[in-house]
Amino acid sequence: MKRAAILLQDNLEKIVEAFSKGKVVCIPTDTIYAMSCDAMNVDAIERIYQIKKRDLNKTLPVFVADIEMAKEYIKFFSKELALAEVFWPGALTFVSEVNNQKIPKILINKNKIAIRVPKCKLIQNICKSLNKPIIATSANISAQSSIICADEIIKNFNHQVDYILEDFNMNKKNDLTPSTIIEFINKDKFKIIRIGKISEDEFNKVIN
Repeated sequence: MKRAAILLQDNLEKIVEAFSKGKVVCIPTDTIYAMSCDAMNVDAIERIYQIKKRDLNKTLPVFVADIEMAKEYIKFFSKELALAEVFWPGALTFVSEVNNQKIPKILINKNKIAIRVPKCKLIQNICKSLNKPIIATSANISAQSSIICADEIIKNFNHQVDYILEDFNMNKKNDLTPSTIIEFINKDKFKIIRIGKISEDEFNKVIN
């Protein structure tokens, strides 16, 4: 496979074109570098699984532009929505019930998907321009350390992905703590799947 093309993140038109054509793109986020594609393109999603050597039973997270876009794909409990209104955009991922049949089955587990609005204008703008979600999963081989800089992306994935977005200030601007992942069991109770930047105490201050 040919080498990945390097794009600067201010070239939104070219980035959106890549997603529209089903390409796999490595992008900087508000946490770590992510491997990304159009969330409705099954072929591109399957390529990401192959590149990461990821078990197909482990679903990939979906990024959306805002709460309104999220509502097109998931059902919010009222307390869940209250948390989204406080912590989105930001490092909070919900595992929520699907309400849109267009979502590829490969992303769904027990009728739920993982979804987040990142605190990253680039990704928000990509989703807005596409008018749909994108996949954004850590740019690494499964079970290995996450990658935080473009040089390492190029070293590890230059011949496997289609595009790599350069970010010269990745280490200075971004908080590398992963997102907290929670799942509401019912309208009142949730469980923490992974603790990250946001603590359980912060959630309870909002909904209790």
